[in-house]
Amino acid sequence: MEPLTPETDDSTAASMSYVLREEEQLAQVWSDTDRAEHDRSVREGIERIGGIRQLVGGLRARSDSVWERFVTLTLERLLSEQLREFLDQIDAEILALSQQLVEADCEIDRLRSRVQERRRWLEEKIAILEPMAHRTSTQTHLNMMQARVEGLEAYLLGKKDVAPEAYDLHYKRHTTLPGDLLYIRVRLSTTQVAIAASNRSKQLNELDVELAALLPEAERYKAELAALMTRVECMSELSRYWLAYLDIAREKAD
Repeated sequence: MEPLTPETDDSTAASMSYVLREEEQLAQVWSDTDRAEHDRSVREGIERIGGIRQLVGGLRARSDSVWERFVTLTLERLLSEQLREFLDQIDAEILALSQQLVEADCEIDRLRSRVQERRRWLEEKIAILEPMAHRTSTQTHLNMMQARVEGLEAYLLGKKDVAPEAYDLHYKRHTTLPGDLLYIRVRLSTTQVAIAASNRSKQLNELDVELAALLPEAERYKAELAALMTRVECMSELSRYWLAYLDIAREKAD
């Protein structure tokens, strides 16, 4: 807690100048433009998540279709001596599917990078607000203002039923009414800045949570893409195995 020490007119004026700078800084930390930019970023993230959702759904359906045909028709095509043509067709589909899976995975990475970038942007602003919000407690400033008001009242009315230090403070300093009012104004403004900074910091933390909420769904789609890629790689390996088998069988026949 800050000590309740007297302040000179010069120091009070300097404090007022500091408070005005803090108020200006507070206004600059989070402007209407910043809010619009954040809202646009969130909308963009939601739209991209929706696009990824549709993309992954389509790739899942295509992968299921290719996999089903691969596991059910391979032996049939082998017996009908049409396996090579069948595998060539499957390989072409696997190649296209693999490329699209990689593109979808990159899109998820871009989304994650964008969200992290915006979260760092918010964190930088929160880091500016935190010292302003916690530089001094509201209760400390209220105590300071109360002591000053009591002393001012004693000085103006000649009252003796106040704390001696409050009474002596004003007589010893020959305090003027404008000086006391300026002091109280500084303390009120500082408290107001601290409260506003605290509220703004809380708001930005909530916006950060809003952005972070985009990540779990993106991570789920990334995990699903990894599973689909594994399936595609499995089909590709099996296809190479069957093609090698056909080559060996043809060599033996020759």
